[in-house]
Amino acid sequence: MGTKSYIFMLTDRDRKRHEHIMEKGKVIGFVVQYEIFFEERWMPIVRYDTSHGYAHKDLINPDGSKEKIFIGGVELGEVLTLADKDIR
Repeated sequence: MGTKSYIFMLTDRDRKRHEHIMEKGKVIGFVVQYEIFFEERWMPIVRYDTSHGYAHKDLINPDGSKEKIFIGGVELGEVLTLADKDIR
């Protein structure tokens, strides 16, 4: 099992955080998150991940509430590619 983690600076005030876990050549988990630097800290705005055992997208509101969107019927590797493209 291998984990890869990256932070891509998009500008000096926004970035993409990417982490994925591979096993036997397949993606088994990931987090791809768009963050902005606001009030002296990095805040998540959009996050794709598999933290609840399935692929989903969270839209994080300024008040901290989240809207969760289930992404089903697609292999995790494809969702990871979609998440990277969406946030880029």
